[in-house]
Amino acid sequence: MTPPRVAVVGAGFAGLAAAIDLARAGAEVVVLERADEVGGKAGEWRAGGFRFDVGPSVFTLPDVVDALFRDAGRERPFELAPLAPLCRYRYPSGRVWDVYSDLDRTLEGLDAQEGAAYRRALAAARRLYEDAAPTFVRGPAPGLARLAAYGLRHGWRAHPGRRLPDLLAALGVRGDLLPFFLRFATYFGGDPYRAPAVLHNIAWVELGLGVTLPVGGVHGVVRALRALVEDLGVEVRTGVSVEALPVRGGRVREVATDRGPVAVDAVVAAVDRRWALAWLGRATPERRHPSLSGTVALLGVRGATPELAAHTILFPPDYAAEFDDLRAGRHPGDPTLYVHASSKGDPGDAPPGHENWFVMANAPALPPGAPERAEDALAARRLRATLAARGFDPTGRVVVERDLGPSELARFGDRGAIYGAAPTTLASTLRPGPSVRGVRNLRLAGGTVHPGGGMPLALLSGRNAAADLARELGLAPAVAADLG
Repeated sequence: MTPPRVAVVGAGFAGLAAAIDLARAGAEVVVLERADEVGGKAGEWRAGGFRFDVGPSVFTLPDVVDALFRDAGRERPFELAPLAPLCRYRYPSGRVWDVYSDLDRTLEGLDAQEGAAYRRALAAARRLYEDAAPTFVRGPAPGLARLAAYGLRHGWRAHPGRRLPDLLAALGVRGDLLPFFLRFATYFGGDPYRAPAVLHNIAWVELGLGVTLPVGGVHGVVRALRALVEDLGVEVRTGVSVEALPVRGGRVREVATDRGPVAVDAVVAAVDRRWALAWLGRATPERRHPSLSGTVALLGVRGATPELAAHTILFPPDYAAEFDDLRAGRHPGDPTLYVHASSKGDPGDAPPGHENWFVMANAPALPPGAPERAEDALAARRLRATLAARGFDPTGRVVVERDLGPSELARFGDRGAIYGAAPTTLASTLRPGPSVRGVRNLRLAGGTVHPGGGMPLALLSGRNAAADLARELGLAPAVAADLG
């Protein structure tokens, strides 16, 4: 029999995972990617002997990517280096606190009262994650029956109706620990002061399950996935822009592109869900609460900076004021800075005697309909001034540099919102499933659908979409429905 032909639109983590599993299930797969390289947000930039990941840099839940290679009969082809510390936190008071996977080492940086609060908060995060993961992370998009089962068994422990700051206050988290624990909500694109309490579970993923550094960078993971895709016989076409997904008789029969139509039996759209709906000709009302975007400076600098760890957070004096600005649609006047220097764990990412700094600040999504924003350049200058004010002035040390802002991130997500819609209630933490009503042979994947954004969740969404579509096509899914 002729195998069904499936187009995967978008070659980020979700699209590559979907392509791998569909090829293994027996489909003929073609990947269509608008950019000139695969990877989506997980791109890279090389200049002057420096290498930078320009997107995700925190690598968690490595079992997810291990399973993708293992199920394809391969060993993971890249090394994961442990990080110690996981992250360094620097406060306006001058306090420096290193956080480790080893709880005792982490507690050495806290006084007795802080240590007790940290233990309570960590235990609460673990409980939330372990309750939620089987339903909201490791399995397919839950229907009413699974949601009801979760609600009956664990729902009251998810603190419905409670916001994250209220939960942390009840756990005795205050002082320097408060911005530390609040910040994890931004990993899901949320405003920590409006986020539902259930997002506290994210803290366990980093603090309890740990963070590693992929040697060769996060984009090295992309290269490994592309090699596997091509080894399985998948055709990868870059520089191809999708224009429409015309539907006839409840099915997509072709993908309309700027290079001409691509005939298909089915499609996985691994892009922002709003874009996929627009290609279908569906109405796409503006998101009331888009997730956070970002301002990024890539700085190749001379000399070593021992005060920075591989991951370092530089907190402002007033963490709440940062989110007041963001809520008003402004770039923060005094933002939190995240600095990632991968060369501290992977020396090949910078020339000898140099470091590669990825510096990021939270930013608002672009206004509706705005293709670009003049404030991006101003925000980039402010980021450098803030970095200098926090004691890490790059002036005179910069060898290469590049700035990215919401306008550039808008190439990968609607209005430059990194995670789609912001979670403002318990219900809004749920992402739509992969199916689109009325279109039998289309499935969605990526950070704007279940289970959500971030590298491991995007991989899981791609695998979920592939398994669901394989059943629709009469193929044996390459993975079970439950990916846990």
